[in-house]
Amino acid sequence: MELILAFPVLCFSVLLLQWLRRVLNARSRLPLPPGPRGYPLIGNLLDIPKVMPWKAFGEWSKVYGDVLYLNIPTQPVLVLNSAQAVLDLLEKRSEIYSDRPPVVMDELIGLEWNFVVMGYTQKWRTHRREFHHYFHQRRIIEYHPIILQECRSFLRRALEDPAQLASHLRLTYASTILKITYDMDVDINSDYLYLVEKALECISPTRVPGAFWVEFLPFLKHVPSWVPGAYFKRHAERGKPLIKRMRDDAFDGVKARMAAGKARASIASDLIERLSGGKSLKVEDEELARNITGIAYAGKSVSMTVIRLILNVFSISLAAVDTTTYSAKAFLLGVSLYPEVKRKAQAELDRVVGPNRLPDFSDYDNLIYIQAIALESIRWMIIFPLGVSHRLICDDEYRGFFIPKGTTVIPNLWSILHNSEDYPEPMQFNPDRFIKNGRLDPDVRNPLTFTFGFGRRICPGRWLSSASIFMTIASVLHTMDVHAPTLDSESIDLFAVKTEGILMNLADIPFTLTARSKAAGKLIGDSALFS
Repeated sequence: MELILAFPVLCFSVLLLQWLRRVLNARSRLPLPPGPRGYPLIGNLLDIPKVMPWKAFGEWSKVYGDVLYLNIPTQPVLVLNSAQAVLDLLEKRSEIYSDRPPVVMDELIGLEWNFVVMGYTQKWRTHRREFHHYFHQRRIIEYHPIILQECRSFLRRALEDPAQLASHLRLTYASTILKITYDMDVDINSDYLYLVEKALECISPTRVPGAFWVEFLPFLKHVPSWVPGAYFKRHAERGKPLIKRMRDDAFDGVKARMAAGKARASIASDLIERLSGGKSLKVEDEELARNITGIAYAGKSVSMTVIRLILNVFSISLAAVDTTTYSAKAFLLGVSLYPEVKRKAQAELDRVVGPNRLPDFSDYDNLIYIQAIALESIRWMIIFPLGVSHRLICDDEYRGFFIPKGTTVIPNLWSILHNSEDYPEPMQFNPDRFIKNGRLDPDVRNPLTFTFGFGRRICPGRWLSSASIFMTIASVLHTMDVHAPTLDSESIDLFAVKTEGILMNLADIPFTLTARSKAAGKLIGDSALFS
């Protein structure tokens, strides 16, 4: 019904937009960047693969070059397949490439409070500034004790119940951010985690390619929910209360504890005190505080769990990607397939940390190989191979080509991080590629330059994520052996499995962790005494 309602208007809109685009392009006096020829009216709409599009874009770049233009009805798309193109546009010209494509369902379902999907506006700048205040590099040092506590809790859970390893990882990073943000203690059966799960179930369908025609024709958002075919409106009405609670419930708990004089230090309590100045919070300040704290956990969960992509128009509007849980899984896969990596890492840990204690952040500078494993885990299997899209806010020229205002710009991170010139034999898990003369090699392209976004839209939570990944790897390898007996590097096809649409999704592999020794097992058990 929705298709029947929208199709005539869509056809007319496509014809009009195509004509306007031709007129504007003719006036530019410059050609558009090269790309597949496409079809009349619908352009490249049918050319876009729905399975592993990053791989297809990489192949196309061999024909058309590293800057690839796709003519999609209602939305021009530019795919950047090289590090140079990404840095030239999204970094060096970030003042005009920092907007986000709008997603109508965000407005309808009540997710517009998440600043990572906001346009490049003053409201976004205010939210970004406040978030950065709590998550910049120097501030993360204050959270090291919490990261250590949660990593060691993970070790104990993994040793006690190795069959639930994936759940233990998810709980570890959820607990870390909730403790930092709200001083909230949770377990796997927490009501709040259940609430977030239900809210994400409502968000997820809004990201399915082509699921809602309102993304093609935004005026449909004004259609009443009772109209036949307006399923999108009814779906939004069901999800909106859950998403509001996902943002507000934990924040309201902090407010209640503060009123009772029982609140401990957290980002939420500090925000309330700082913005109120000891008085009652203004409405706009409370809204800002709710948004900032909600983004810290729920917003990052959204980005980890779903893809904000209407594939047919390629309007990606993700929260900057939290790679922590995924990178931890990639690390487990890497050391399972390449046991020599585990041996080298454990030799370094034995030398630097020794047998009588667990690693901590004071060991960071001396654990060069662990740092390299973290970098390789992030590079090797990136969860969002097409990164986070940007939108151009004015006409631009690049390499003699015209790029029209409103173009959605997609960085093909898979191509960049698997470029054999920068990373020889890129499908191998090889931390040694980052090391030279016993130190990290500054001449090797750092994957963190790309994984966490670009320019003014770079992920403000990247330092917390990087610290958590490092400590997880160090803690696991110092005390445990990783086993996945059904895997070997010859039999597993890393391209064919673990992919879902445009999301890299590591398969559920039966990893097991066992204590390296009785002494290591005792270290894990004793860590509970100091939590």
